[in-house]
Amino acid sequence: MSRIKYLALAALLACGMSASAQTTSVNTTGWQSVWFHWNPSKVKSDYAEFNNNKFNQISLGYSRAFSVSRDLPLFVQGGLGVQYSYDKETNLWNKAIIDKEPTTAPIYHTDKYRVLSAIAPAHVLYRWDIPSSKLALMPFVGLNFRFDIVGRNRREAARIKDGAIQDFDKKSYDLYKDANDVVYDPETKAVISEYHHQGWDRFQWGWEFGAKLQYNNQFTIGLSWGRDFNDFAKNSKIRQRCITLEYNF
Repeated sequence: MSRIKYLALAALLACGMSASAQTTSVNTTGWQSVWFHWNPSKVKSDYAEFNNNKFNQISLGYSRAFSVSRDLPLFVQGGLGVQYSYDKETNLWNKAIIDKEPTTAPIYHTDKYRVLSAIAPAHVLYRWDIPSSKLALMPFVGLNFRFDIVGRNRREAARIKDGAIQDFDKKSYDLYKDANDVVYDPETKAVISEYHHQGWDRFQWGWEFGAKLQYNNQFTIGLSWGRDFNDFAKNSKIRQRCITLEYNF
């Protein structure tokens, strides 16, 4: 059984425990939150060069939780925030040429991705106030919507010769527009890359589930997992984990 199945089972068990252990005094008071998210994410792609790229994402935002039942501590929580994503990947560019001509100097390219997005998480939470404590456990499931406002990649090529790094090709392009690029070896003039970038999709949405632990109705930590439904680039999706810190009021 996969990790996701175990986590889903744990969330269901937590809900079952809460239904049986909840005291007669049910807390149905909603709350507001300001939050910080850290999302260590990974790209799953059909393209070997792009597959398993690691995007680091940090987010700041605001959310509000509303009670949806008088008798059960069931809440809907929605919010808005901004997210900054970044990634840096370095790969050997002219391996095929080196295999044929071992004296050829290695050429590496580095991609530096930077993306600014607006995000809107929407969750359903079940709150279990742990008896004789100031703690509350809240398993949740929901959706996460993301719209990329701006995103660019800075691609840099460097040749290593005589122990020194020599930069020779630097380009920056919009991630949401098609782009074509040909890079030549500065010595042999051989083509080392014919690169076509297909513009990314600005809008993504996906599922998410996890659990939060709230202390004294003020401070919350959480952990969740999720994956996009649609591709952000051709045959490429983002899987993410999320570590949450919240201040509630």
